Amino acid sequence: MKKSLFLKNTGLVFFVMNTTLALFMFSFIPLFLKEQGYTFWQLILLYVGYTALASLFVMVVSVFRIKQFIATGFFLHCLAAFSFFWYSPATIYVYLILLGLITLFYWVPLNYLFFEHSQRETNATRSSWYYLVSGVISVVAPLLGVIVIQHLGYPWLFGLTAVLYVIPFLMAMKMIPEERKEAHFWQSFRSFKGLRTITFCEGALHFFGGVILPVYGLLFLHSESEVGKYLSYLGLLGVIIALFLSRKSDLSQKRKKYLYALLLLMGISIASFMVVETKFGWYVAVSFFTIISTISAPLRLAVSMDVKEVDLWFWKIREFSLNAGRATTLAIAAFFFYYGLYFPVFILFALIAFSYPLLVGYKLKGVR
Repeated sequence: MKKSLFLKNTGLVFFVMNTTLALFMFSFIPLFLKEQGYTFWQLILLYVGYTALASLFVMVVSVFRIKQFIATGFFLHCLAAFSFFWYSPATIYVYLILLGLITLFYWVPLNYLFFEHSQRETNATRSSWYYLVSGVISVVAPLLGVIVIQHLGYPWLFGLTAVLYVIPFLMAMKMIPEERKEAHFWQSFRSFKGLRTITFCEGALHFFGGVILPVYGLLFLHSESEVGKYLSYLGLLGVIIALFLSRKSDLSQKRKKYLYALLLLMGISIASFMVVETKFGWYVAVSFFTIISTISAPLRLAVSMDVKEVDLWFWKIREFSLNAGRATTLAIAAFFFYYGLYFPVFILFALIAFSYPLLVGYKLKGVR
């Protein structure tokens, strides 16, 4: 039991530390790159490259050493931050490669550690804490980043973040027990049958909020102060409701009825961006989407965890499928952004949201 609790707390501790530092610095990367002259479609293309590489890296590695991988993940975060401290035109290419490697070394084993002891009766609640932590931290961390940028400048933000990443790196080497796991790609890929298309679509929805909106939002937000306040504002929305609904979903085990309603609303919220023309309208549309996304995210994850054994192979193929979905849909989005066509992007992601619960109903007939 002691080991179980230790492992649970270890996953949470390292998730909190990385989320804090990521929101402190990495959330300002799109604005920084825009100020360096990058266009919207180029910013989106950066994430296309990173997610495509992430899927490739995840495919080719079959043996995971949990301690070493998570520690390496923090070291790679450190290098990513440091690459912007020494910013040059080559930085963006270094950055996308490092992000792809971070998916492999950090996110796959970290998710395994975080959810190792989750059960069907607690999947949604535990998933909600995963998203709740991000929401709570985002209330404070971006505002701290704004303070550093305004008083010291971007180089200090990047350099300070790189130094701070040394702390979780050293802690990971000390706290995480040695554990070796094997997850061969094709065997895991076949075992993920029924979830591949669903997870592909879920990855697309993740990065609508994680990439499309932050980049498109630069039409309305023009300074680091505005971006920081916007991110802090998002952190206040939906987290308590998400925890309540997830708990209720675990008790009743009726996921589908919540998903059908929430994803219908999500599709409507995405489509609403087509009529946004002012900063006030932007905030209204973002609020609507964020609340629905925050509430539904734990349920979307719980549905997948309900129907498969949640071992390291699960997180490996989940990351592969998520990033394949992200790379594909972001590539389409980059094409439309290149021509200044935003409506088709919102239509694409709205259709994905509308189709998601139908896919769950068709692919996962055993889910209530």
